[in-house]
Amino acid sequence: MSAEGLASSDPEERRLAAQALADDDRPDAAADIARALADRDWRVRKEAAISAKVSPRRAEVLKELLRALGDRDDVGLRNSAVEALVAIGPDAVPTAIVALKTLDADGRKLAVEVLGGVPDVRGAEALAGALADEDPNVRQSAAEALGASALAGDDARKTAVRALRSVLPRAEPMMKLAALGALARASASLDWSLLAPYVADPLLRGAVLAVCGRCPDLACGEALAEALFDPNPANARVAMTSLAEWVHTAMERGVPIDAVAGKLQARDAGARVRAIVAESDDGGSAQAPDAGTPQLHGAALTLLAILGDAEAAPAIVRALLDPLLARSAEAAVSMLGAAALPALLAVGEREPPSRHAALLLVVPTLAGQLDERALAVVRATLGHAEGDVAAAAAQVLGAVGEGSDIERLAIFAIGENAPRSAALAIEALAERHPEDARAAFQHLAGDSSKTLAGCVLLAALRGSPPGSIEYLERAVGDDDPRARRAAIDALATIGGDAARERVATALADEDRDVQLAAIRALGALRHGAALSSLLASVSDPEIVAAAVSALGEADAAGALDVCARLVTREDPAIASAAVTALGRLGPRGEEGLFRALDHASDEIVKLALSELGRAPSERALERVGRSLEHPSWEVRRLAAEVLGEGGGEHATSLLHARLERESDAAVRQAIMLALAGGSPFGGPEPT
Repeated sequence: MSAEGLASSDPEERRLAAQALADDDRPDAAADIARALADRDWRVRKEAAISAKVSPRRAEVLKELLRALGDRDDVGLRNSAVEALVAIGPDAVPTAIVALKTLDADGRKLAVEVLGGVPDVRGAEALAGALADEDPNVRQSAAEALGASALAGDDARKTAVRALRSVLPRAEPMMKLAALGALARASASLDWSLLAPYVADPLLRGAVLAVCGRCPDLACGEALAEALFDPNPANARVAMTSLAEWVHTAMERGVPIDAVAGKLQARDAGARVRAIVAESDDGGSAQAPDAGTPQLHGAALTLLAILGDAEAAPAIVRALLDPLLARSAEAAVSMLGAAALPALLAVGEREPPSRHAALLLVVPTLAGQLDERALAVVRATLGHAEGDVAAAAAQVLGAVGEGSDIERLAIFAIGENAPRSAALAIEALAERHPEDARAAFQHLAGDSSKTLAGCVLLAALRGSPPGSIEYLERAVGDDDPRARRAAIDALATIGGDAARERVATALADEDRDVQLAAIRALGALRHGAALSSLLASVSDPEIVAAAVSALGEADAAGALDVCARLVTREDPAIASAAVTALGRLGPRGEEGLFRALDHASDEIVKLALSELGRAPSERALERVGRSLEHPSWEVRRLAAEVLGEGGGEHATSLLHARLERESDAAVRQAIMLALAGGSPFGGPEPT
C-alpha cells in the first residue's frame, strides 16, 4: 500500500504514504523510504526523513542512504539523505564515515555535513582525517564541522583542537579562515605564537581576534586592546568581546592585567567601548553602555570595570538584575570594588523592594569596611517600610558595620516583625567588637525604657557581659510582656541553674505569650521537672501541647510517662499533643501509642496509627492489626494501609482474615491494595 501511495499524483497521499513507512517492516520498506526522500514535494521528503529515523529496517535504511549520498544525478535525494542521516543520529556515524572514505568529492562533502550534524567522537576522528582531503571544499567543510566537536564531549573536542591547530600553519587562506572559526567555536586555548602571524591579515583578522579571548598571553591582551580601535566596526566588536574574555582568562590564570588596563586608559577606551555598543544598536546613545546585544553589553561591563569607570557603575549595578547579564555584572562589580558602592546604594533605592534587598546584599562582597557615607545609607535603610529591605540592611551591617551599630541593631530588633538577620548581625558584630558590645549593653541597662532592647542584645550575646543574669531576672518582672518574653528567650540561651529557676517562675505569668515562651525555654534548658509539674496541674490544650513538646526535648524518659497518661485524656487536643510527642520519641513511644489506640476519639486513634506506621515493629504491627476490628471504617482503612506498608506474614494473614468479613468498599479496596503491595497513593488497582 505504501508503494501505491508513493506513486499517487496527490502530494498529500504521498505524504501519508511516507508517514506510514515509519512502521513498515516489509523487505522493500527501506527502498520506499529512499524513493520518498527523492519526492519533489518537501513535505513528503520531510516525512520520509522522520520515517527513516524510526524505521524497524534501520540497517537496510542506512544502506539505502549511503547509496543516496553517492547518487550523482539527484541532488535533492542527496540532500534529503543528509537530513535523514542526521535525524537518525549516532547510528548513522559509521555510514557517514564509509561515505567519507568511498564517495566522490561531492559525496564526501555531504558525509562531512552528516558528521558535523551528529557530534560524536568517532566522527571527530574521521573529520580530523578529512582535513587532508584532496578536495579543498571537503577540507574546509571538515574544518567547519569540527567546530561543533565539543558537543560530543571533551575527548572529541581535544581531537578537533589538536587537528585544527596542526593544520593551521600550512593551510591555504580559506582553510585557515575555516580552521580559526572552528577553533573559536570549540573554545580552544591557543598560544600567541600560533596566532600572531595572522592578526594583521585582512582576511583572517576577525577570525583571529575571535579566538584570542582564551589565550592568556599578555601580548595577546595588548593586541586585543589595540584592535578595539580598529576602523572596521566588525573587527572592533569582535575585539571587544574577546578582550573581555581575555581579561577573565588572565585573571583565572594569575596573569597581571595592569599593562592592558593602562593601555586602555591611555587611549580613553571608555568612550570607545560606549561608542561600539551604541553603534551596534543602530542609533543607541553613546552614553548608555547597556545598549546592543547581551554579549557585547557584558563585554562592555567588564572593560568599563577594569578601567575603573565610575560613570558606568550605575549601568553595571542595574545589569545585576538582568538574568542575561548577571554573571558579567557580578564580575564587573567585583572588579570595581568599593567604587561601585555609591551606585549600588543609589540604584537600589529606586528599585522595587525585592530588587532593592537583592542589591543591598551585594554590598558586603565589595569591601571589608564601608565609609561613613555608605554606612549612613545602610543605617537609614533599617527603617525601611518593607521588611525584606530592612532585613537586608541588618545583614549588611552585620557583615561590614561597626561596633557602634550594635545598639542600633538591638533597638531595631525589638520591632514586631524584626527579622532574624538582626540577631545574627548583633552576634557577628559582637564577636568582632566585644568591647563595643559590652558598652552597648551598659548603655541600654542604664535606661529602663530600653529593657526590651537590652534583653534582645543579651540573647544575641548569649549573656557574656557581666551582670547579665541579674538584669534578665529583673526583666522577667518588667511591666512590658514583650520585655518579659525577650528576657526568657535570653535566659534560655545563657543556661544554668539560675536561668532555669527564674524561667520556671514565669510559668505563672498572666500573659499567654510569656507562658509559652517560658515553656519553650524550659525545654531548651532541660528543666523536665518544672514541665512535668505544670502538666500535672493544667488542662489548657495549648499549654499542654507546648509543655508536652518541650518535655520531649528536656527529659525523654519523663515525657514517656507523662504522655502515656495524657493520651487517655478525653480532650482531643491534649491527647493529640501527647500522641505527637510520643511519635517523636521513636520506638520508646510505642507503649504509649498503643494506649492511644483505645481512645474514644477516632481522630486520636488514626493519629496514633499514623505515628506507629512510620517505622513499625513486629509488636506494633500486631497491635495495629486489632484496629482492623474497629467500629470506624476510616480507622480500619488506615490500619490496613499501615499493615500493608509494614509487611510480613502475620500482617498478611490478618489482612486476609479481615477481607473475608469486611463489608465497606473503601476498606476492602485498602486491604486489597495492601495485599498487592500497593498503597492508596499508587500501585495496582484492585480486581
